[in-house]
Amino acid sequence: MDLRIAVVHVHKTGGTTLSSVFKRSFGGRHCSVVSTDPGAGLFGAAQLLEMRPWYPRLHSIMGHDVKANGDLDSVAPNLRYATFLRDPMVRCASHYQYDVQVGGVELPFQEWITHEVSPNRHTRHLAGPDATADQAIALLEERFSFIGLIERYDESLVMMRRALDVPDVRYAKRWTAPTDDVKRRLLEDPRSLDLLRQANEDDLRLYRHAVEEIYPRQQAAHGPDLDAEVAAFREANASTTKWHMYARPRYAWYVAKWRLGYRPWAARRRAARAAAPAHR
Repeated sequence: MDLRIAVVHVHKTGGTTLSSVFKRSFGGRHCSVVSTDPGAGLFGAAQLLEMRPWYPRLHSIMGHDVKANGDLDSVAPNLRYATFLRDPMVRCASHYQYDVQVGGVELPFQEWITHEVSPNRHTRHLAGPDATADQAIALLEERFSFIGLIERYDESLVMMRRALDVPDVRYAKRWTAPTDDVKRRLLEDPRSLDLLRQANEDDLRLYRHAVEEIYPRQQAAHGPDLDAEVAAFREANASTTKWHMYARPRYAWYVAKWRLGYRPWAARRRAARAAAPAHR
């Protein structure tokens, strides 16, 4: 299979906007994948092969179920992994804000942060639910072709364009919080900051390694014209609107294929497997 790019999407790391970049660039050769096996916890090689009739020329995938510690490489030997990281304290506070504003979560932060899905989300998402920072760092070093930073988003996109051969990385922001009051209160409260720090110790180590070691190597590899390229990109991107992003044949091709074909099919497969005796 000629799949070339797998983007590991950690929650609250600009994934909705990033996804639109890949949809615009690759159209129906890109897919926002979901696991069709409720018990698997990741999107693996068997599921990739299973969806081949829908995407015979699949070039890139992205999603929360895409993991670099799986077996995708066994059927896609030319695969390159990529991800975007975010300051763990800010990411975690933003995640709680999203759960409150969009998910309808009513738990106080002091209780929410103790749930197993909340702490060290980068580390666990990248390397597995029981992973340590060292294991996640090793995975980043060994298997990832590109790592972007939310705090340097435009620069990261410019470098990603070359590193992963993405034709067009212009974007218009997709979703932003109606207000940042929840996140801001958490990041300004010393007690909440202590809880955020304690809950994200592995993520803080992982993020520090990415910022201090991996990202500078990517900058150096890109070359001395990076600043000029970023300035040119910002100028070109300033006029990009949602109309420019979505009113394009390639983007429409993606939407039609995904909404009318792949997504209903994946939902049926997932429901059938959830109802099977093995999942009861």
